[in-house]
Amino acid sequence: MTTSRIIYPMAALLVLCSVCLAKDKPVNPLEGKPPATLAGILKENPDEAMRYNAAKALDSLVPEKKASSKRPPKEVPSYDSPDDAVVKALIPGLSDKASGVRHACRVALGRCGGVAIGDLVAVVANSTGDTRASAANALGDMGAYDDAVNQPLADAVPALTKILSDKDYTVRVSGAMALSRIGVHAAPALPQLLPLLDDEEWAVADAAVRAVAAADPSGKHSVPALAKVLKNKKHDLREFVCMELAAMGAKAEPAIPALIVLLDTDRDGWQAGKAAAEALAAIISVDPKQPELPVVSEATRKKVIAVIAKNAAIQKYPLTQNVRLFALLPNVQTNVNRYCYKGELGVEALPALPLAIERMKQWSLNPSPWVPMRGAYEFVGIVGVHAKDDVIPVVKELLANKDLDPTRSRKPLEELLKKLED
Repeated sequence: MTTSRIIYPMAALLVLCSVCLAKDKPVNPLEGKPPATLAGILKENPDEAMRYNAAKALDSLVPEKKASSKRPPKEVPSYDSPDDAVVKALIPGLSDKASGVRHACRVALGRCGGVAIGDLVAVVANSTGDTRASAANALGDMGAYDDAVNQPLADAVPALTKILSDKDYTVRVSGAMALSRIGVHAAPALPQLLPLLDDEEWAVADAAVRAVAAADPSGKHSVPALAKVLKNKKHDLREFVCMELAAMGAKAEPAIPALIVLLDTDRDGWQAGKAAAEALAAIISVDPKQPELPVVSEATRKKVIAVIAKNAAIQKYPLTQNVRLFALLPNVQTNVNRYCYKGELGVEALPALPLAIERMKQWSLNPSPWVPMRGAYEFVGIVGVHAKDDVIPVVKELLANKDLDPTRSRKPLEELLKKLED
C-alpha cells in the first residue's frame, strides 16, 4: 500500500472525529434563560452541576475579550458592557462552596469590566477566605484584557491594598497578583507590597515580586527592592526577579552589581545563573525597533559583556556554559533562553570566543534544531575578526569534512570564512 493511501484515510478519519466531537459537545440546558432565573439557580439550587451551568449561562451573556499583548494596541478596543442584572447574578457565585462554580463566576466578572468593579470591591472589603480571593482575582483579570486602560481599575486599589495584610495567605496572594495585573495604577500600594517581598509564604513573595515590578515600571523604587531579593535565601525567587528586571531593560541598570554577583556565585546550579545572564543581556541591549527606549552607557555595556563572556569561559559544565553563551549570541532566542543580547559586540566579548568556537565545531558536525547554530556562527564572525589566526584554521578544517550538512552547516561556514578573510 502506498504512503498516500495510508495518509488520506487517516486524515479523513481525523476530520470525521472532529465533526463528531463537535456534534457531541454538551449543550448547556440553561443557555438563554433570563438573568433573574439564572440568579435564583446559582444562589439556591443544591445541585452543583446546575449551579455551574447557571454560571456558564451567565458567562455567555458577557462579551468576549482579547487578552492584552506585550505591546499595547494602537487603538484600544471598546466592548459592550453586560447588563447590571448579569453582574448582580454572578456576585453571589463567588461564595459558592464549589471551586468550579466560583471560578466560572470569577472569569465572567473579570470580563465585565468597570460595571462590576464597585460590586467586586464591596466583596473584597466585606468577605473572607475564598470569596475574597475570587473577587480579588476577578479584579485582577480586568487588567489582563486589551481594554484595561479604559477601565477604572484605580478604584479597586485601596480595597486590594487592605487585603495584603490578610491572615489567609491565599488572600494575600490574590491581592498581590491582582495588583500586578492592574499595573501602574497599583503604585499607591507599593508601601504595603514591598514588605511582602520577605513574606513567610513563598507564593506571597512571588506574587509581590510581580506586583512591585508592575506597579513601578520606572524602576525608581522597584529595582533597588528587587535587587535585594537576589540576596534573600528565605525563598529562591532569584529566577523570577531576574525575569522582571530583564523586562525593564535599561531601567534596571541599578541592579547590575547584584546580578553580576549572582552570575558569579551560582556555579553549581544553572537556573539562577542563566536568568542573571539573560537579565544582564536584556538590560544592556539596544532595540532598533524601539529607539526611544533608554540605554545604558557604552562603558557599562562593554563591562557587562566582558563579565558574561568571562563567566561563560570559567564554567565547568556544558549546560552552565551554554546558557551564559546563549545570552550573548546576538538576536537569538531559544527554548532555553528567554532573553538575548541585542547590540554591538567587540573585543570585550573575546573571553567567550574559545567556547563559541568549540560549540560551533560541535553543532556543525552534529546539527540539531534545538541549538542556536546561526547565532554561534554570527558571534564567531563578529568577535572572531579580532582573532582571525585562531578562527580561520578551525573554519577551514570544518569545511574539509565531507559529511557536513550542505544547508545547515556548510553554507553558513562558507559565509563565515568569506567574512573573516575579507
